[in-house]
Amino acid sequence: MKRLFLLGSVIWLLCVSAFAAPDIKCTGTLVDEEGEPMVGATVSVPGTSRAAAANIDGIFTINVPEGKNIKITYIGYKTLELPARSDMGTITMELAMKHLDDVVVTQSVGKTRETPVAMSTVGADAIDFKLGGQELMEVLKTTPGIYTIRQGGGFGDAETRMRGFKSANVAMMVNGIPINDMEWGGVYQSNWAGLSDVASNIQTQRGLGATIVSTPSIGGTINITTRTIDVERGGSVWYGMGNDGMNNYGVKVSTGLMKNGWAVTFLGSHKWGDGYVQGTQYNAYNYFFNVSKRLTSSHQLSLTAFGAPQQHYQRSSYDGLSVLGWQAVKNYMDGESMYRYNPTYGFDNQGRQRTSNYNVYHKPQISLGHIWQIDHTQSLSTSLYMSYAQGYGLKGYGRNGSAATGMARRTAC
Repeated sequence: MKRLFLLGSVIWLLCVSAFAAPDIKCTGTLVDEEGEPMVGATVSVPGTSRAAAANIDGIFTINVPEGKNIKITYIGYKTLELPARSDMGTITMELAMKHLDDVVVTQSVGKTRETPVAMSTVGADAIDFKLGGQELMEVLKTTPGIYTIRQGGGFGDAETRMRGFKSANVAMMVNGIPINDMEWGGVYQSNWAGLSDVASNIQTQRGLGATIVSTPSIGGTINITTRTIDVERGGSVWYGMGNDGMNNYGVKVSTGLMKNGWAVTFLGSHKWGDGYVQGTQYNAYNYFFNVSKRLTSSHQLSLTAFGAPQQHYQRSSYDGLSVLGWQAVKNYMDGESMYRYNPTYGFDNQGRQRTSNYNVYHKPQISLGHIWQIDHTQSLSTSLYMSYAQGYGLKGYGRNGSAATGMARRTAC
């Protein structure tokens, strides 16, 4: 009985083999867009374990069941899936179009656990989550080695210190371009108030050895990267409101990276409010425009223009009684927080609101950047930029309502 069962099994296997689909011996040559052989390209049969690799001449050979396709893959190139034939001929593989991230244009972006410096990076998601009604630099409060506070409590008056050093000793950059003041080395945050709407990430590098550019970086470096070609296609409109009359609305529109290699992004917003501290009203606009062109797989041009015209009142700690001095005076805030008191705010003999300091400024920046991706480990970035600033301020109102006025215009390239 066992012999009859074994004999039947053998006959059944022979019949199945006779009617099974025969294999096709596929042979072909793989080349890139310049006709060079694709050495090591993988050729496989989907759904099976069969695979082969192209030799030094780009030639491959693989046995494929009749009716099956072959799948060709190579890093950096589009995957191909073709019907199997005995002679596949010469197959040209196409580059996978991947855009370059808009990296810093004068120094490389550090990588966590790879770059040997003490650094921290705050991404776009974290900025949106933490920012709220704060100024952009205030999202760095929880970053090691950084201390940020609103110096006078007014809009755009945030003061940032790194490792105990003041802003005059900390290099601050936007897309790798230094924005420290040319005279005293510090940064007026009110000049760059609009960056909170367009920042892609903020990277801090602590210590003198963390920068390779000639800026006052004894304490460290803060680099803000704006959104460019990485913005997804689409648009959004928003409106927000908060305490003390804060209002904010804006619109953002982006084409994303199109098939022709172009990408265009526009953002505009308006923010105004009364301020938390007495007499610190502010009114600020923000605009951002970027046009990028992917020239080839290794070259990209990016034109960026942004600015934040603003006007705001300030609280000075150099004249009048300070908060500490007024702690001994009762009922001066009618039960409200002492920290909202502004000793340099009031009304003149004609009923007009007056405060010790008033600032109006607009400092747009226009830059043209070129990125060359030399290979997967090296890149070269070059930038041409200019900035034209115009503004004025009022300081030190006297008893008759007169004030000292200053106006400044400056251009940097």
